[in-house]
Amino acid sequence: MRNGKIIAARLWSRYRGDIPSRTPIILGMAPDKYDKICIYLAKDSQAPNVFEQNGCKVFYISGKPAVSQANPGVLWKLVKILKEQKVDILHCHRYQASVYGAIAAWIASVPVVFSHVHGINRTRTARRKLTNRIIFKRVDKILTVGDAVRDDVLKTNPTVRSEQVISLGNSIDYGRFTDIGITKSQAKARINLKPGSVVFGTVGRLVPTKGLPLLIEAFANVKRQISTAVLVIIGQGRLRDELQKSVLEKSLSDCVHFLGHRDDIAPLLRAMDVFVLASVAEGLPRSLLEAMASSLPCIAADVGGIAEIITHRQSGYLVDAQDAGTLAGAMLEAANLSGRQLAELTENARTTVMEKFSHSAIIKKLEKIYGKEYAKKNPQPV
Repeated sequence: MRNGKIIAARLWSRYRGDIPSRTPIILGMAPDKYDKICIYLAKDSQAPNVFEQNGCKVFYISGKPAVSQANPGVLWKLVKILKEQKVDILHCHRYQASVYGAIAAWIASVPVVFSHVHGINRTRTARRKLTNRIIFKRVDKILTVGDAVRDDVLKTNPTVRSEQVISLGNSIDYGRFTDIGITKSQAKARINLKPGSVVFGTVGRLVPTKGLPLLIEAFANVKRQISTAVLVIIGQGRLRDELQKSVLEKSLSDCVHFLGHRDDIAPLLRAMDVFVLASVAEGLPRSLLEAMASSLPCIAADVGGIAEIITHRQSGYLVDAQDAGTLAGAMLEAANLSGRQLAELTENARTTVMEKFSHSAIIKKLEKIYGKEYAKKNPQPV
């Protein structure tokens, strides 16, 4: 503790530039209670660091783009920082940071250590199972981005106690997606779509887990019944050429648009009429939360943590994964909702996101977890 504040450090494997999804959570934690430090094992970007710009102490252990899994020099530099900064809480993000962080915190006698798991199937090899078995003994709590990820951690790490794993959830900047200063017609014009087009859209990496071939197949069925239907796919990835070939073979090139990576997601969501996430595997996807906050009727495959977000036909639609017919049926139903039905569905969706998955909701939850774990090691009032 320093000047009456708990010294809370975040540790990542590398710095790759600002990630808007994490910055507001860390900066938003009570400034009168927490002194925040950010540590990176490596540096893979020269972009300005938002944390540093906002007065946080920032440390880069290595100037290289990445570090190896076992580097004694990196470990001892981390130990030195933890000792010199008198860190009270070390919050490690993802696998590599958790390995280095758990060991360094043990050597430096850091009172509280968290390991944060951001997705399903992270304990996928025998090596990781063995490593986790060792480092999780040095971790006070394992935080996950949802209940499905928590269940996966417990299933794949049998020595971990259930009370050790806490589902923190995921969050978005709720106001960023509710307060868009353009109309739907203006948003459609922004990407050269006609005002009367019925726009189905998705956001995500173009990789197998996102189920995009299935989405294109379902859209082909929808297009036969809605002549003005358009599909917008936002994201980049190794399947782009394969997906574009499929679109060409189905004679859909004029109505399926690949926009690539975009930084203007909020106004692009405003251009959509229905959001679709056809993934075959998910944790707790921010793209779905953002679409719900944007007042879009949302359809998602019932995998991973999706059911933690959507209640079927109350705040969106859940469909069976890898079933193009069911997906197409839900897309048609969502596109033909009456005004009253649409208003009710999207209002329920926005309320869910605001109350459970907004940055403010997660900050309150995280501060409670921090305070409880710190108090266990320091019984005096905090």
